[in-house]
Amino acid sequence: MEEHHLYRNPNLSLRDLSEYIGAMANYVSQTLNETIGQSFFDYIGNCRVREAQRLLSTTADSVESIAFSVGFNSRSAFYKAFQRNTGMTPSAYRQSVNTTAAPSKR
Repeated sequence: MEEHHLYRNPNLSLRDLSEYIGAMANYVSQTLNETIGQSFFDYIGNCRVREAQRLLSTTADSVESIAFSVGFNSRSAFYKAFQRNTGMTPSAYRQSVNTTAAPSKR
């Protein structure tokens, strides 16, 4: 998932992932639930949010373009998933990362 960025496909389904890795969908679903304690959709959302965090902290791309580039179908779905995973909006995250990384003035 991480290496091939499959999560960037906004239409990725459990069936698509199962076919890609050559396993039955119910096995993939059960493995995700038992191994990482997440459903397929939560796992995909988390992968997308982690990639968005990286892009927010390393690029000047707009929040909206980042949302679509990591696989979200809408800005609202992106904001909801981002806030659920990080506790802040994408803009607030970007600002906190930029503030943290900025050199102190002495």
